[in-house]
Order: sequence, then structure tokens, then C-alpha cells
Amino acid sequence: MSRFLKRFVVSARRASPLCNISSRKLTDRSFRLANLLDVRAGQAYKEQVSMQNYHPFMHTAAPEKKLDMSKQILLDVRDDPSEYEKGHIKDAIYLPRDRFDFYDYLDTQGGITFDKVYNKLREIGVGSDYSDIVLYDNAGENVCRLWYVLRYFGFSHVRILNGGYQHWLKAGLPEDTTVVAPTPSKELPLKPTRTILTRPTQMLENVQHRRSKIIDTRSPSEYKASRIPGAVNVHAAQFMKDGYFKPVHDIREIMRAQGFDPENNSMGHIILYGDKNRGSSVAFYALSMAGFDRLSLYDQGISNWQLNQEQKLTIDQEEAFQR
Repeated sequence: MSRFLKRFVVSARRASPLCNISSRKLTDRSFRLANLLDVRAGQAYKEQVSMQNYHPFMHTAAPEKKLDMSKQILLDVRDDPSEYEKGHIKDAIYLPRDRFDFYDYLDTQGGITFDKVYNKLREIGVGSDYSDIVLYDNAGENVCRLWYVLRYFGFSHVRILNGGYQHWLKAGLPEDTTVVAPTPSKELPLKPTRTILTRPTQMLENVQHRRSKIIDTRSPSEYKASRIPGAVNVHAAQFMKDGYFKPVHDIREIMRAQGFDPENNSMGHIILYGDKNRGSSVAFYALSMAGFDRLSLYDQGISNWQLNQEQKLTIDQEEAFQR
């Protein structure tokens, strides 16, 4: 082999991401979880919050940039509006599902579209100058789904309050009853990250050619009853305990037990799916926090897969993208 050709081969290997899959190290992104004192309203209670309540989850990685809490947006996404009226964290804006149902399918007719996200987020005051968005609920499912939707549409500084509102109350912090009326923002730049969404025909193609590792995030009994061919079962509930996310180390150990190599991320691209977008969004968030970058969500899940199999759809049927 000539000297020139050798240099060309080396350069090509360095440039190709496929050549580096086996050596990619996972990045700890535990800063995507917020603790009590990461919330602006919590700053007034530094002396009151015990170390036990402040550190149920220890950040093992620092945020990518220092955040300006004066520009922080706090969203309450609990299901029941009466819960917000009864009490919430100070300055929290309530985002009810009847105004923005973030469990709808992404980028489909009648689902969550660019315009819908743009209009709803502007209505609640999200603009180009926010520092970060912090989400909280009661169980962890709503916040993970909304985190994924916001991530898809290009929001990079979004965090989840670990333990949710119950964590706030457990620490003895006060409930606020003032209903926040947000001022709509003037502009909101959005740039969708479509690589984290797997569409129906893409799923058919992936299964046929085995291009990705597929994870079923439902319970073992649901997985046993029906599943997508080639999928392994990693129940999303394993990533949380008592309403709190497990540490990055524990999440990686769960994946290691399923044959994934957290140190080298050697399994390549991963597609997650579930049913009704709940568990799969929890798993997507947990793995993203643990450093798995090459993730995608089959948003329409097992129900869509079964429907497509019944109708014998093939990968060349473009209309399946809209199902």
C-alpha cells in the first residue's frame, strides 16, 4: 500500500463515526436532574433544606454552563389542575394537558407539530432568553415525556426536578397558591432534532436489516405477551425508585446486565419503544442522562407495530409515516 493510500485510510477511519462506535465513552449528564436548590424558589431555604433532602441524588457532573436563575422557567405538569390550585412551588407555571397534550404523537397529522409547540410555549413565556426550564410532576412520567418533546424541538437546557413535588413537600418547603399568569414571549427559535424519532417505516426497515438495537421498555409480562422481533426487555421502572431517578452508575449497571457496554457504548444505535409513550420516555431520559447518545424513540410504539403487521405494510409505503 502506498504512503498516500495509507494516509487516506487513516483519515477515513478518523472521520467515520462507525469506526469509533466501539471506543466511544459515555458522558455523565446527571446535571439534567435538578435538586431542590437548583430551583430558583429553593434558594430562599438554603438553611432549611437538610443535606439528606438536598442530596437524594448527587450530581456527578456539572452543567455545561452556569445558569442564570433569574431567567429560569419552572413548569408544573401534574395531571390534576386542582393540585396546582391547592399548592405548588413558587413561580411555577401550570401547563395543563387540555392546553398541550404532550402525549400525542410527534410530527403526525393531529399530533404534536412544530406550530403547536411554538404557539403553546410562547404562550407560557418561553422565549429566546431563558436560561433553563425545570419540570416537575408527581410520578416522573409526565416530566420525562415533556422533556423528550422539548428535546425533539431543539430545547437543550431542560431539567427535571428529581422526586417531583413530593420531594419539595418532604423537605418541608412551603406551598404557594398564587396562580402564575405568564407573559407571552415575542420570539422562540426552534430547531427540531429529528434523529431522536423513529417513524413506522423506519422501524420496519430497522427490524428487517437489524440496523439498531431495540429495547422494549414495558413490563416483563407485556413483553412476553407480544413484542417487536429482536427486542430485548429493559423495564423502564428499573430506572427509578420511590419517585426518584437512580444514580448514573446504577442506570449503567442495569444496561450492563442486559449486555450493553457502558464504558464503550459498543451497541451503537438504540431504539426504545413502549405503549402510550410513558415508560419509553422515562427510559429515554434515564439513558440520555447516563450518557447514551445514539438513542431514538419509536413514538407510536407496540400498538402501531401490531397494526402495521396486521395490514402488512412494507418499508416502501410512504403513507405509513403518517400513521
